[in-house]
Amino acid sequence: MPQSRLSTLSLIVTVLIWGSTYVATKWAMQDAGPFTTAALRFLIGWVILLAPAWRQGFRLRQVLRPDMLKYGLTGTALFYVFQNLGLVFTTPGNAALICAALPAVAAIFSYFLLGERLPKTRLVGVGLSVLGVLLVAGALPAAGGLRIMAGNALILGSIVSWAIYTIQGKRLPPDAPPLVITTASMGAGLLFLLPLAAVEVAVQGLPAFTLPGTLALLYLGCGSSALTAFLWNYAIRNVDASVAAMYPNLIPVVGLVMAAASGEQIGAVQLTGGVLAMAGVWLAEQKAAPAGGRPAA
Repeated sequence: MPQSRLSTLSLIVTVLIWGSTYVATKWAMQDAGPFTTAALRFLIGWVILLAPAWRQGFRLRQVLRPDMLKYGLTGTALFYVFQNLGLVFTTPGNAALICAALPAVAAIFSYFLLGERLPKTRLVGVGLSVLGVLLVAGALPAAGGLRIMAGNALILGSIVSWAIYTIQGKRLPPDAPPLVITTASMGAGLLFLLPLAAVEVAVQGLPAFTLPGTLALLYLGCGSSALTAFLWNYAIRNVDASVAAMYPNLIPVVGLVMAAASGEQIGAVQLTGGVLAMAGVWLAEQKAAPAGGRPAA
């Protein structure tokens, strides 16, 4: 298979895996609490990435570097703690639609913290995305009520964490191998997640580890946290950055389809908000910025 087609296939598989993680996380959390689920998936992923990252220059001391600790705190620990807690209360479909606005929120933070310009087209796109997210997050399905709204608010918190993580990534050394950064930040995130998981296990007891929940956890650890790191890094070496940058915008679409396939009912308000959010991102990313780090999933 030609290298360009293999790269495109890698991007497609990556997006399909990332988009399916909302449903997979919900399944995994039937066996374990949100902190334990996050810690176990990244422990599995980190162990898998350790050997190849070591060959590229990763060393354990890098986990304790201040910049990696901050990177791991926001992009691994806080993002997935908020996301997993949110999925306790809200639905995978809602989470996927709200996360559609992640690039727009990152653009807002970049404007205020880094002084990056917001051209009129991008500003309109950001506004549409924010409006869409507010529609999704504020919707109150009859069966969920305030519980759903609380979960949506936690998913919004995960987006803010990822936006800060994205800004931190722009300050890392540009010549550092992506796989080394991923492994170091994942290890740093585990330093924050493992104590939370230990307290959770002490209070709630050990995870049940049923077959469906265990398979979902292995899928998250081996697939979403490890395999996609290889696929994404391979793809962005062989396709234009502007092309690769567009693929993560499909993650909410995949997440919504997976949620619907698992039996979730998607309301008209949520669907309208999701379409607005994704349209806003598309508008904001015309003349797109280069592809960056791993998107939220």
